[in-house]
Amino acid sequence: MNEYFSYPDKIRIDRAVFYKIAPIPLEVPFKDGTGNVRNASLFGSWMKIYDEDGVSGQGPCTPLMLNFFVPMLLKEDAKTVSQWREYFYWQIRNFGYQSAHVSELGSLDMILLDLLANRAGKPLHRFLGAERDWCNVYKGGGSVLLSDEELIADLVRFQSEGYHQTKFKIGYGNDWGKDIRRLEKARIALGDEFGIAVDANQAWDVETAFAFSKEAAAYHVSWFEEPIHAYDMMGLRQLRDKLDEAGIPMSVAMGESVRSYHTFAGYADHGVDHLQPGNTRMYCIGENMKVCELAKEKGAVLSSGGFTFQNVVMGTLYGEDAMIEYHQPIMEVLVPYFSVVSEIKDGKFYLPDVPGLPVQMDFEKLEKDGLLEEIIIRSRKKEI
Repeated sequence: MNEYFSYPDKIRIDRAVFYKIAPIPLEVPFKDGTGNVRNASLFGSWMKIYDEDGVSGQGPCTPLMLNFFVPMLLKEDAKTVSQWREYFYWQIRNFGYQSAHVSELGSLDMILLDLLANRAGKPLHRFLGAERDWCNVYKGGGSVLLSDEELIADLVRFQSEGYHQTKFKIGYGNDWGKDIRRLEKARIALGDEFGIAVDANQAWDVETAFAFSKEAAAYHVSWFEEPIHAYDMMGLRQLRDKLDEAGIPMSVAMGESVRSYHTFAGYADHGVDHLQPGNTRMYCIGENMKVCELAKEKGAVLSSGGFTFQNVVMGTLYGEDAMIEYHQPIMEVLVPYFSVVSEIKDGKFYLPDVPGLPVQMDFEKLEKDGLLEEIIIRSRKKEI
């Protein structure tokens, strides 16, 4: 089992509080190359767990936390975080290690560690060993539904806000010539020194991804994210070989869609030179650190997406060059509903000096705006 972030302190959960949050409308509908149109944020629920002394850990979750994990948390005796990880790891075995149970266990892992940080009275990132209070962040989005003019206006705004890197979506439909046109306009508008990445969300096959890369290389793409299916290892190897043989300097990024360190090891062996472990996507956050070490070993770039305001904790633990994704269309609408959040300045997030997680929900505002749908309490003694 993963031994990162192992502590001797035991945790016995006495109570759990689940907050169901209504979909928060987006300012503009969003779509990537393969997904459905989104009109609201994917953010939907929050969990607080309490030990016998009333110390809490908290974080985002799904109903799976309430319905699957909480009953066992409230039944089992006190365990260390490592023991909780191992216990649940084998409980979810038959669901498969690409299942939603895996990422939910990753969320629980961070919630348990947050509880320990609160016990210690330390910010979570410092409790976990971070030596700095900031991380590099890039701001992206770039819905395929935007007109060229709307896309460029967004990217220029990101640049004016102090970011040094962005990313936009490609791969919608069969006309990748449109994506090249948008890339050219973005490069002209942003200048040669500003980083531009593109994300196909697994839309293409090897030949299409290669054809796009040949045309895109002239615009100095920082990385080409998910060009093909996330598990097509042979396809990734073929794409890398074709790029190298043609002398095309295109970095290939993969990882946000997978939930196992072993897949990242496979990526590194099949030509992927940019690894992207997602926030709480694997069974524990120690797996992210293993991917970080793998990236260093292989000379690969590291970046990470997910719930930005929690993921900045991992950003402080990665190398200084690693980047955390701030997905503007989905994440920015959440900010008014936080009572605690990182400060954003010059392409960096500066984490607050508060015990525990660097982001906390403003439940009063959620309730005032009609977005707090339900509060469910579970305890060892009774159900309310």
